[in-house]
Order: sequence, then structure tokens, then C-alpha cells
Amino acid sequence: MPPSARHTSSSPHRSPHRHDPLTLRRLLWLRWGVLAGQGVILWLGHALGMHLPVNTLLAIMAVEGAVNLASMFRLHVLQKNGWQVADGELAAQLLFDVGALSALLYFTGGATNPFVSFYLPSLAIAAALLPWWQVAGLALAAFAAYSVMLFHYQPLHLHDPDSAVSAHLGGMWLNFIASAALLAGFVARLSGTLRQRDAELAAAREQLLRDERMEALGAQAASAAHEIGTPLATIAVVTGELRRDAMDAAQSGTAIGAYAEDLVMVEQQLALCKAALGRLQVSGASQAPVKLADWLPEFARNWRLRHPQAELELALPAADAAGKAMVDAVAVGQILTILLDNAAQSYARRDDGGAVTPWIRLDAQADAAMLQLSVVDRGRGMPAGLLAQLGRKPVPSASGGQGVGLFLAQSAAQRLGGALTWRSALEQGTRAELRLPLVSELASEFALNMPEAHS
Repeated sequence: MPPSARHTSSSPHRSPHRHDPLTLRRLLWLRWGVLAGQGVILWLGHALGMHLPVNTLLAIMAVEGAVNLASMFRLHVLQKNGWQVADGELAAQLLFDVGALSALLYFTGGATNPFVSFYLPSLAIAAALLPWWQVAGLALAAFAAYSVMLFHYQPLHLHDPDSAVSAHLGGMWLNFIASAALLAGFVARLSGTLRQRDAELAAAREQLLRDERMEALGAQAASAAHEIGTPLATIAVVTGELRRDAMDAAQSGTAIGAYAEDLVMVEQQLALCKAALGRLQVSGASQAPVKLADWLPEFARNWRLRHPQAELELALPAADAAGKAMVDAVAVGQILTILLDNAAQSYARRDDGGAVTPWIRLDAQADAAMLQLSVVDRGRGMPAGLLAQLGRKPVPSASGGQGVGLFLAQSAAQRLGGALTWRSALEQGTRAELRLPLVSELASEFALNMPEAHS
């Protein structure tokens, strides 16, 4: 382990936790609310005939307001520069609140003031935000102030001493309402923020695991492409020789002559395999978007060569929308190939001995911002339990597949800023929908003219 790592692990307190400025903003607005409440209580005390040092109390409240204004300016600077708030800054704000409350209590009866338990909301907020040692420091400060005010304070003088008990009970009632409101409001909002952060961390962790799977699958794909390159070349040479022999007029009456059309189809399939390997080699390079109307029909023709037994129906959007829609041909082509292949294979499970012609519809729709490509089949469909897992992880299927293709398709769609969804019902077929944000022609021209970056 490097020395820096050992130093970090042995001294975790030297790396303070950072908070979003929103936490400080809530704390400052909470102080404004407390100040307003203090003003109301001061007015009530004066109305009830209490002899209060009004000028002194107003001076303390003015200091609170000035500090809060300075803190608001500090918050503005933090947000403008994209900085976060350290534990020490929040602890200093809460320590100031404890000190201001102690000053107010000292001049209004000390420990006999029914609002003396107002220390507790500040400590509860500190416990929710700060490390234990800072919370302990704030608790000790509050304990010390409370203890001192048991013996040293400015007593309250009432016009009617007989109403002291009623005034004390009323103050306790107000204290309970204010404390409950502060705890319920601030801590509940804080808990909501923490839950949202936990959800974001869980999503980021899931995305990291998905990326790790993608890297592993990419390494396996590169290795497989390297391994099958030579066998494919050998098969292509042998197939070409056989096809030439089969098409030779002298061989028309022999057995090999009957396989001439089949050998032509095998050569077409080999050409598709070589093209797929070629796309694998350039998949990491920057690809300029192409017009959907120009690319999708050609893509459909190439896919029909892969599955000559299938019937593929293509539906393009309106001419104006199709002419403006731009797509990443390599990435979208890989996704659609996986979806169409799965749609074609769904009929194989339905074949009980008779010939079945897979029917598939590729439907393209576009609006001003989104492109939707739908692949619809009339196969056997999928159960709800399987639909919930598609695209999230490799899931084995009844047809013998491992679900890796759909996982790759979902990952590719998310990298493009879109998503894949599936709808299916048993014995009624499946509908896979790919939604992607449209690429503008301006972005396409920029990608074409941008110089290649070198690392």
C-alpha cells in the first residue's frame, strides 16, 4: 500500500465530509424562521406585562440577523463557484445558534425560561449532519450554558406574580410546537435529501456494474473476433471454389451443381459476418450521424439477407420527419439487429413441425425531439417475470439464448441517451420500443468537420 493511502486510511478525520450548499441554505432559512418566532415571543412577553430588557434582546436579534445576512452572502459565493460546505462551517453555524439562544435565555430568566429546552432542536440537526465529535462539542457547549444559567441569569419580573404558572405553561406549549415544527420540517427534508442521494448512489453503482459487464463482454467479443477471423477466411475460400465448381456448365449434371444457389447464399452470409467483424474494429471511432430515410431501408435489406426465411415489413415516418431525423448508424444498427434477431427467433419456439414464416414489423416514428423505433412480432411472447429483467442483466431464454444481446442493446441505448422497453403477452407476440433523442443536422455537420482527437 502506498504511503499516501496508509495516511488517508489512518486519519479519516482529516478528510472532512462535504455537504451540498442546499443544506446550508435550509439552515439559514430556518434561522430566519427562528428570528421571526423570537420577535413574536418578545411581543407576547411585553403584552403580558413582563419586564424585559427589550433593547438588549433586540440587539442580540440584530446580531443574529447580521450574521445570517453574511452567511447568505457566503452561500451565494459557494454556489457561484460550485463549492461545497464543510462540516466545520455547519458546526460553526450551529454553535452560533447555541450561543445566541444562551444570550437570549440569560436575559429572560435563564433555566426558568420555558424555552430553555430549545437547545434540543439544534443538537438534533447537528446529529443528523455532523460527525460525532462535533456533535459532542455542541452538546457540551449547550450543557455548559444550561448549567451556568441554573445559578446566573436575569430573572423575569411579572406585573401579576399569580399568573407566572400560567405563563410558564403557555411558554412550554409554544416551545413544544416550535421544536416539533423545526424537527419535523428540517429533519424530514434532510431525510428526503439523504434518501434521494442513496437512490442516486445505487443507480450509479448499478451503472458501474453494467459498465464493468460491458467491458468484460467487449473484451470477449474482441477475442472471439480475433479467433474466428482466420476460420471465416478459410470457409470463404472453400465456399468460393465450391460455388465456382457448382456453376461450371460441365458440373451441371453432378451432385454439386444442385447446390449452386445454396453456396451463393452461404457466400452472402459470410460477407455479412465479415462486415460485422469490420464494424467491431471501427465501433470505437467517431461516426457521423446519417439520415434515417437513407439508412433504414438499406439496413432492412441487409437484415433480410441474414434471415431470408423471415418477412420484414418496414414503416418509415412521414417524409418531412424522416428527412430530418439523424441517427448513429453503427450503434442504432447494432441495437436493431439484436431486436430483429430475437423477434425472428421467437417463432422458432412456436414451430411444431410445420413451416412457419416469421412476420416482423419495424416501425419508425419521429417528432421534433425523439425517434421511436418499434420491432413487433407475433411470436409466443414472454412472461412478465422475464420482461422485468430484460436489459438489466443477461437472462437465459427458453430458445437457448443467454440474453446477452438484449443487455448490450439496453446499454447501447442508454449511452445514446435513450432507453429500451418491452411489452409482451403470452401467445400474442412482443413489442420492443427503442426511444432515442434526435441528432440535429447541425450536430451531424459538426461531427463531420471536427478534427480527430489524438490521445
